[in-house]
Amino acid sequence: MRVMLPFVALLCLLVWPALAQSTELAENNPVAIVTQIDGNTAEIKRPDGEWRPLYWMDLLRPQDQIRTGNPGKIVVNFFFDDHLEIVDPDSAADVAFKNLVKVSEGGSVRRDPARDRSRATIDIPYMFMRKLKGADFVLAEEPGAYEKEKLFLLASVTNWAYPPVFQWGQLAGTPQYRVQMFNEWDEFLHEFPSKETRWKFPYRAPFTMAKAGLYQWQVLTPQDEIVVRKYKFYVLTALQAREVEAAKKKFANLKAAKKVTRSNYTDLFLLYNRLSMVDDRLRLLQEMSSIDPENPRIYRGLVRAYLDKGCPAHANEALQREIQLGGVDEIE
Repeated sequence: MRVMLPFVALLCLLVWPALAQSTELAENNPVAIVTQIDGNTAEIKRPDGEWRPLYWMDLLRPQDQIRTGNPGKIVVNFFFDDHLEIVDPDSAADVAFKNLVKVSEGGSVRRDPARDRSRATIDIPYMFMRKLKGADFVLAEEPGAYEKEKLFLLASVTNWAYPPVFQWGQLAGTPQYRVQMFNEWDEFLHEFPSKETRWKFPYRAPFTMAKAGLYQWQVLTPQDEIVVRKYKFYVLTALQAREVEAAKKKFANLKAAKKVTRSNYTDLFLLYNRLSMVDDRLRLLQEMSSIDPENPRIYRGLVRAYLDKGCPAHANEALQREIQLGGVDEIE
């Protein structure tokens, strides 16, 4: 035993600094997102964890390790410059800050030379990292909250047009609505009357709605009944509007030709997320959940997308589904 102690002490000195360094690197912001998984076997191992299933839309950090079976393929999109890397069948790779590093003897890890990538930094989808709080779900406890939210979910903003166009669901017996506008700091700006459930922001309004500006809106009846619960929208610039139009057209063409991939869904999600397109992002996540109904990561996104839309009862439903599928999403 006396002979072994120095060896054990030396081993601890060598292993613990390496583990501490790996854990420290893993606490950095995510550097990539899983855009597509083909095959039945794909796994991830955090520096201080065990191997577990890897999911479409998982966020990756430095020192994570990912691997595939055979058949299998993992496509990863790096936020640094919007490039893709592919882990081929029977391959394993470490995640670095700007690329994947192959660690298995067989298989391969390669960079996708796709020419239609933007080659520019893309925003990290922080919505997946947002911590939930008990206050987020208070309104979900109101009687009839879930049914009431079905009306809220009919609302949408066409923000790639200028001025933006707003629409909402018809509430029986309501001859007129009150459209209220707020700035991003929740300060009231103005109230507009409308007899229709589709309303375009007027050119000669009491205030100018700035492009690249973030606002909030809600709709009430004359009796203060809520038709649209307040949520945020972003006013696109002309350049951003063209970008969205082109992305939507490309996506629609791929779907019509039955060539759309999960990577295409991920790209569109990242675009909607970057431009705070609350309605489009929610609709896309709903469609993604129907494509991959056993994926807790998509339900994690849906929880936060419903909260952004002012629908905590629907968010709670998505949260329960996420937890049922093995997701960990604690409420502080």
